[in-house]
Amino acid sequence: MPFFSVVIPTYNRARLLERTLASVFAQEERDYEVLVVDDGSSDDTLEVLGRLGEKVRVLQQANAGPGAARNLGIQEARGEYVVFLDSDDLWFPWTLAVYRQVLREQGMPAVVMGSSVTFQKEDELARVAREPLNVVPFRDYLASAGDTTPRTACVLAVRTEALRRVEGFTPLRIVAEDYDLLYRLGTEPGFAWVRAPLAVGYRKHEGSESTMLESAHRGMAYQLMQERLSRYPGGTERRRERLQMLLYASRHVSHVMVDHGRMDLALDLYRRSLPYHLEVPRWRYLLGFLPKMAVRGLLQSVHRNQPGSSRA
Repeated sequence: MPFFSVVIPTYNRARLLERTLASVFAQEERDYEVLVVDDGSSDDTLEVLGRLGEKVRVLQQANAGPGAARNLGIQEARGEYVVFLDSDDLWFPWTLAVYRQVLREQGMPAVVMGSSVTFQKEDELARVAREPLNVVPFRDYLASAGDTTPRTACVLAVRTEALRRVEGFTPLRIVAEDYDLLYRLGTEPGFAWVRAPLAVGYRKHEGSESTMLESAHRGMAYQLMQERLSRYPGGTERRRERLQMLLYASRHVSHVMVDHGRMDLALDLYRRSLPYHLEVPRWRYLLGFLPKMAVRGLLQSVHRNQPGSSRA
């Protein structure tokens, strides 16, 4: 039985997938299996994977989204830990070795989360060096609520039995399904946050600003709804920790929406989070956000109506 099961969902990314798999095969740590879940690709993904023979276990499903694809990988995983990697991202040669060292030294925590660096061209990653190990341990994920360091939830190694116990990812097509998973893993014993060395190169794609904002809104609204329905663990005893993380993310997303002129989405998220912000409470946000939104909206309107404006 391998120690790690590397689960890679993919959809119509044959060329990028080849580069991702090359970074996996270059790992110093060798005790792993690779499961690629083809989510109904229509390109030559299966032909590319077929050339790899037994180096990869190929799973197939009709197109259902990354959450469902990862769940199929979890179901078929034989390793003690599942490590997730997206089919356009890259690992450094030390990634799995660092995860295994952290697991051994931290008493086999349920969840390990690494750190990532964004890139557009692969040669940018050549400047990344293997820094000394820096790990911040917590008794579980919810206990990390007071740490506001940006989270990289797509960089996860999770005990397989814990993933199956919480039933994996939501199959819904939402952004931030990995954050939802972390909340549901919130009280599993042991969380190790690896600050250094960097573990993943996160490929940055150009995309529609409107689509990204709408996806972020849907993901945040879903998480707030899950909390309202008491779907996250910890009960009333850990509610403040959950709200601390959820509302920190909600505030960040709502401010980004205002900065990009999506007042409709920002106002809806403010409304959805209002009862929780009153409970905490967070008066600076409660009293200051709507005036900020009004002022920013007015300034954007003036800018659009100026002669020569690209939006006029």
